Amino acid sequence: MMPVLFSWGPFHLYSFGLMVALGLGLTFYLVTPWARKTGFPHPNKAADLVLVTVISGFLGARLYYGLQYLSVYLENPLAIFAVWEGGLIFYGGVLGSLLGLWIFSRLKSLSFLEALDFLIPFVAGVHGFGRIGCFLNGCCGGRACDLPWAVRFPPEEVAVHPTQLYEAVFNFALFFFLLNRYSHRTFKGQIIAFYFLFYAVGRFVIEFFRVHEIQWAGLSSNQWVSLVIFGGGIFFYVYARSSANGGTTKQSKRPPESHPRPDQG
Repeated sequence: MMPVLFSWGPFHLYSFGLMVALGLGLTFYLVTPWARKTGFPHPNKAADLVLVTVISGFLGARLYYGLQYLSVYLENPLAIFAVWEGGLIFYGGVLGSLLGLWIFSRLKSLSFLEALDFLIPFVAGVHGFGRIGCFLNGCCGGRACDLPWAVRFPPEEVAVHPTQLYEAVFNFALFFFLLNRYSHRTFKGQIIAFYFLFYAVGRFVIEFFRVHEIQWAGLSSNQWVSLVIFGGGIFFYVYARSSANGGTTKQSKRPPESHPRPDQG
């Protein structure tokens, strides 16, 4: 565990913040060339889309975390701003970034679905870097186990599942998968639907290896959210595909053509 990588007087370089910054820096470096390569309608606004998504996502992720530990932050309200110490809930970040991106798209007359499809692979990539930061920070750990790759986070004496690395690998795989699918999508909204479907499944499975303080019917709160996201992903996929095809086509009620019988010829 290395929550602080470097200290110089009052300055501290936190591993979580550094990894997130690396992910964001790589995204800002790649996003504009990727927009031009793939024919994104507004390549000059690609970096702005990332910036809006990042800011609104961080606000949503921190607010979601603060609501889960409301009693702690009521005692020390200023601690809500200490994001370098960790404490970002991904699902809150998704909701915050969606709201921020929707508002920005409306203001700039951009297609919301187009923007979502374009950005969502990079969200998975940054999330992967963030999970490496969680591993270095020693937060979001897993259940105790005796597997060869189990890790121990001092001062704990029990080795646990490195669930942070499980999710990091999963997110990087999702990043490359979604980038590939974006170049071959068949309708707007397909990539964001894929993201919600696949991420919900991956997160649901990984949650079985994590430690949870809140459980309902044997499932964690994040697993219940995953189920909701998965159901929403199915609905959104069907809706987006139907909209792209002009809606459901009603079958014609034209009477069947009559064919003469042999004795009518």
